[in-house]
Amino acid sequence: MFCVNCGTQLAGDERFCTKCGQPVVAPPLGRPGMAAGFQGQPMYQRPYYGRRLPPQKGTLDSLIDNVNRMTGGTEHVELKMKDLVENVFRKHTKQEAEQIFIYGTAATTPPEEQISTDWPHPWLYSRVFLVLAVTMLGLLFMNQMLGNKLAAPGVIFIGALAVPFSALIFFFEVNAPRNISIFETTQVFFIGGVMSLIMTMFVYGFIGFDKLNNTSTFLVGLAEEVGKVMVIAYFLRGQEKKFILNGLLIGAAVGAGFAVFETAGYIAKSNSLTVLYLRGALALGGHVAWAGLTGAALAMVKGDKPLRIDHLMDMRFLKFLAVSIVLHGLWDMPLLSHIMPLITQVGLMAVVWIFLLVMLHAGLRQISTIQQQAKAAGTQPLS
Repeated sequence: MFCVNCGTQLAGDERFCTKCGQPVVAPPLGRPGMAAGFQGQPMYQRPYYGRRLPPQKGTLDSLIDNVNRMTGGTEHVELKMKDLVENVFRKHTKQEAEQIFIYGTAATTPPEEQISTDWPHPWLYSRVFLVLAVTMLGLLFMNQMLGNKLAAPGVIFIGALAVPFSALIFFFEVNAPRNISIFETTQVFFIGGVMSLIMTMFVYGFIGFDKLNNTSTFLVGLAEEVGKVMVIAYFLRGQEKKFILNGLLIGAAVGAGFAVFETAGYIAKSNSLTVLYLRGALALGGHVAWAGLTGAALAMVKGDKPLRIDHLMDMRFLKFLAVSIVLHGLWDMPLLSHIMPLITQVGLMAVVWIFLLVMLHAGLRQISTIQQQAKAAGTQPLS
């Protein structure tokens, strides 16, 4: 006996198909597998004229669809996470790495019609992390095993740098327009990182709070994310930074600089390697990700126009800024930190990366739309 809708073979005593959920119609007597009115035709080939139920979406699919709608998309989004790591395990030449690092120059920035809209396959970020990790191990050996106290500042800085800067290289690789150089990226990383810390101090002074508790963590999120957005807005102000993926990279650069300098300060203050390891391991879901998300959202609403105040007031941007503030507040919340510290933060890290990958998809969709519009304009007859 087969389901009339999907053809799944059934045991014969089910009321509903175990695969698609359609009601089971019993076959006529004497001819198993055949349905009355369709003599000689197996039940799984019988046309079904009823209303098919839409496939049920899981929680993850629903979240992805909702985030995609926030970017203005309506299509189904497939997050090809395997593609983001599969090239890490392949052998690459020095020339391949050099080719990536020369992106963004006048000679290496492709014209818009040649920008790739394929899902990226980055890998260089893993090699950068490996270099920094080996450097870190060497400094730790000097400091801990050989007793060289002069290596301590190196341990602090490289320990704080390793994960955020490697994540920044990831966003540099996935910037498909290839219109931002590694020099400019590093400039935004250092100057943007310092300036965002300064702007955050001004915002802290404006809103003010006495101590960290389950409510004030959202004020922390508000102060730090708004402080970073002010700096991101400065670097995105021109017309040339019109791609969503540009905003993703610029935001990640500001966030990475912020994360490195803040983490180095915490390590120096606590004089604890535990702080180094913990903040390093969780850096992927912190400032780099939150600022990358808001940077992408700002570039999305700005498009190819110079940045204006009304872009910062656009609800599409403010929704993503609110997401970053809430995720930041939950990350710092003492209640969650005491109950399930690592589980909570790993979960928040997963959520923000879903937002980031949907933004990556939106960035590729934007490039495809620009290319299609340019192609259509080029085929219009001259009047």
